[in-house]
Amino acid sequence: MKPATTSMRRLENTRVLSITSNPSLIRHASARELTELLRPGDLLVVNRSATIPSSFHGTHKPSKKSIEIRLASFRGASPGDLSSWHAIAFGSGDWRTPTENRASPPELKVADMISIGQGLDIKVEAVDKNFNRLIQIEFIGRDLISSLYKYGSPIQYSYMNETLAVWDQQTLFAGPALSVEPPSAAFAMSWELLFKLQNAGVEVATVLHGAGISTSGSRDLDRHLPLEEWFEVGTATVDSIFRTKTRGGKVVALGTSVARALESSVNFYGRLEPKSGFTSLRIGTKTKIKVVDALISGLHEPGTSHLELSKAFCSKELVEQAYDQASSLPYRNHEFGDLSFLSCF
Repeated sequence: MKPATTSMRRLENTRVLSITSNPSLIRHASARELTELLRPGDLLVVNRSATIPSSFHGTHKPSKKSIEIRLASFRGASPGDLSSWHAIAFGSGDWRTPTENRASPPELKVADMISIGQGLDIKVEAVDKNFNRLIQIEFIGRDLISSLYKYGSPIQYSYMNETLAVWDQQTLFAGPALSVEPPSAAFAMSWELLFKLQNAGVEVATVLHGAGISTSGSRDLDRHLPLEEWFEVGTATVDSIFRTKTRGGKVVALGTSVARALESSVNFYGRLEPKSGFTSLRIGTKTKIKVVDALISGLHEPGTSHLELSKAFCSKELVEQAYDQASSLPYRNHEFGDLSFLSCF
């Protein structure tokens, strides 16, 4: 597999690696064939979070050194308050330098101020005791939302071949801006495909989940990802899931953030309920999935939390076998790449 290096998406070029419980039925399909992979009576659950500009370049006031702050996960009291975030600090440079090769930031301490632009500062509220680059911040500014969009830019990585704009990271379902990187499994979805799925008897429901940062450039720090993330699963979605289960349909999560939100809404007694707040749930090979029956996700690199989450839906051996097949075909990974469809339950 190779990275997708452009933000321009064409539905007909999106491939889908379909994995079921039968190893002989690993299928190499296209996004248009989702109308065949999903069945009448299934429920497709999507993330309605938009992606906020999450990279901010500025000056660390105590040292007067250049610094980049990348938002890592939302920490506000509600989706209407965008002032508080977990973040990861980088030294001078930009996305064109591989993340793992970026310079270290200046030493950060609680109460340090970072100047971003006229009318926008960042205050360091906390510094992780193990990783000085992992911090909790508060934006200081009068017209905060306007300033975030004025001075912020999308998080992106060196495998890209063009500078991303804010709208490059928005999906068809974008609503409140809580994600720092896009819930990118939805990039392949068009209105045409969505209507075809609905006309074929597939229902659609939504959750709100603030998707966090995918990598810090440090393997040690990346092992702690994802961080706590804010989510909301409403009554209407819970009701749709109950109806789907009753009629024998499958609940299909469009993206790992959807799976995390739904599985985080299961109460102590194992029952799904409307819920909102922060989740620290990490889904992996040992997780017992209780709500989601199938997952549509991107194609992920070995060792990433997203790939480990995929192995909760199909066995480790089966996922690796399918990825081995995909490695010899023109699949693309990362956020503007191709998809996998995992349905082994």
